[in-house]
Amino acid sequence: MLLTTVLVTILVVIGIAAVVAVPLMIRSTRRQVVEDVPLGGRRPIMGSPAQVWVSRGERVLRELGATLGENAALHGIETDAVQVVAELRLTASQAADLDHALARIPVPSLEDERDALATALTEAAGRPAAADLARSHEAVSARIAAARRQRDQRDALLAKMQATVTEFEQARDELAELINGTASPAAMGMTTNDDAAAQLTGRLGALREGLVEVRQASNPEIGPGGQG
Repeated sequence: MLLTTVLVTILVVIGIAAVVAVPLMIRSTRRQVVEDVPLGGRRPIMGSPAQVWVSRGERVLRELGATLGENAALHGIETDAVQVVAELRLTASQAADLDHALARIPVPSLEDERDALATALTEAAGRPAAADLARSHEAVSARIAAARRQRDQRDALLAKMQATVTEFEQARDELAELINGTASPAAMGMTTNDDAAAQLTGRLGALREGLVEVRQASNPEIGPGGQG
């Protein structure tokens, strides 16, 4: 009888320890995934579009954590949300790199210089200076074209960040409705809460993959989940 009581007590203690440990492990994993961004990456300037989208994404992640609480059955959603925010940070860093590069290309003055060179080149037709003027015109035009490409790449990154964050916020609101019982799975086109949770998980995964794809498009050397 005493042995049985001891065994039951041990099992109860193990069960309690497991219940306490699971949320702690989840939170530890969350910190690791979000903080394992490669060091040395450029951070977006405070108040810049990239920084604003990251800030909004981080707020969604905090609110999701509070909404989920200790609901272990839904923590797969939180793990996916953590990965979305990690990708947002990587994307913001890449956008910041492009902003930094663009800041070193004075496009307006280069355009003025290009136009002046074009005029000078026309006037120097057939003269010894024409060849050097042509080389200068080509170099200045190439810098302007490079700035245009980099600006397009940055704008594509920011557009993807905006779409990701707004859909991320939508997923947060829908999850809150499900947990609080203010919306039924049927209202979301699902038959059960599990189906709705699976749908949200799939959407978060798609958001993350979308960020990876646009980063790779801007820099083909970047691998999934990497800084390049």
